[in-house]
Amino acid sequence: MRLVRAELFKLRTTPGPWVVLGVTLLLTGLGVLRPFLFPTTPHHLQFLAPTSTFRLRELVGSGLTVGAEYMAAILGILCVTGEFRHKVITTTLLATPRRWRLVVAKSVASIVWSVYYCVASLAMVAALGIPLLVSQGGSTMALWHQVRPVVPGLFGSFALIALYGVGFGTLVKNQIAAVVAVLAISFIIEPIVIGVSPEVGRWLPAAAAAAVSGDILGKGIRAYLLSWWLGAIVLAAWGVVPVVVGYFTTFSRDVT
Repeated sequence: MRLVRAELFKLRTTPGPWVVLGVTLLLTGLGVLRPFLFPTTPHHLQFLAPTSTFRLRELVGSGLTVGAEYMAAILGILCVTGEFRHKVITTTLLATPRRWRLVVAKSVASIVWSVYYCVASLAMVAALGIPLLVSQGGSTMALWHQVRPVVPGLFGSFALIALYGVGFGTLVKNQIAAVVAVLAISFIIEPIVIGVSPEVGRWLPAAAAAAVSGDILGKGIRAYLLSWWLGAIVLAAWGVVPVVVGYFTTFSRDVT
């Protein structure tokens, strides 16, 4: 517990996690607008209140639809690689020689902060999405009915993707390289794979997170999404496996 408190203190007193939180709020704010945009012609969009189950769920999980959950992965990377970047990992390991305890503490701290990110994302939906819904004549009661199918999976998605970031950080100890790689995977490679081959794309973290969070992805992939329980297993594997592999490979090597 002392290690966990120390890691939480590091995250709270460094600017990186707060910057990532700001980006999470920005992405969620952009995601809130998406369910209100209805194509009327190939070159024209109309701003209307969402009424279908899918669009209401998309509104609740606005952060997930635009990749804000990957900010939790960036957080996990910062939690691990920050000490390598600032060359204080040796001091940390002298104080805590058992490295598995350090990895567990960083994982727990990242999960805790990912929950904060998820709460912030939902708060942005409430602050921006609900007024927009009311102003367009939408039903807040219909929106409320979609909270239960989406929110538990949303919290789980943020937490497990934070673990994914911790694992990625243990594998790629260079902070900039790890952040760029995760952003490239999440915002470039995954959308391409999902668009070209949904049968393969459904096993990737974004599609697994969508399956857990009420099937909030586009029509092209929804028919291929895994069941919620299989999506949870796949997402857990994406979270846990990189941590274990990273611990037994790069993180266990000598630090100079």
